[in-house]
Amino acid sequence: AFSPLLYWPITSGQQALNAATVDRLNSFMASGGTILFDTRDQATGGVGGDQTRILQLVSRGLDIPPMEQVGPEHVLTKSFYLMQAFPGRWTGSPVWVEAGGASTNDSVSRVIVGGNDWAAAWAVDELGQPLYATVPGGDRQREMAYRFGVNVVMYTLTGNYKADQVHVPAILERLGQ
Repeated sequence: AFSPLLYWPITSGQQALNAATVDRLNSFMASGGTILFDTRDQATGGVGGDQTRILQLVSRGLDIPPMEQVGPEHVLTKSFYLMQAFPGRWTGSPVWVEAGGASTNDSVSRVIVGGNDWAAAWAVDELGQPLYATVPGGDRQREMAYRFGVNVVMYTLTGNYKADQVHVPAILERLGQ
């Protein structure tokens, strides 16, 4: 079964990947897959810390393109929900995508990187109760974390359809008839 999205939380015990795994991941990305790396370190100051070093170790050998911070017009900000921030358990970490828009895979970035610990915001126990606090925004921040998850999935599944607005006038005209 093909899954177009891998969520990869960076943890302290991760080691460098072996050559076979690097080859499989590069093949996955080359055939349309996206890896969402979550350094989960926004609460500790983010970039430059231990989690960033572990990400560099884990990603060594992967075909990772040059990256840029998600801007306000990027498809990820409007793939389903309109969003300008992407909180998880923590908030404030920038999200990075392939610079200049991907030239393949329907303009979907092969790699997305952030540090807001999204899986912790999404995690619930057997009764559906959150396992971790979302700081500082509480329930509203958790809702926005869910929305970010939906946007990432929609982005990886549908590509740049939200970026192609050339047909909007014709669609609106047909809807009015």
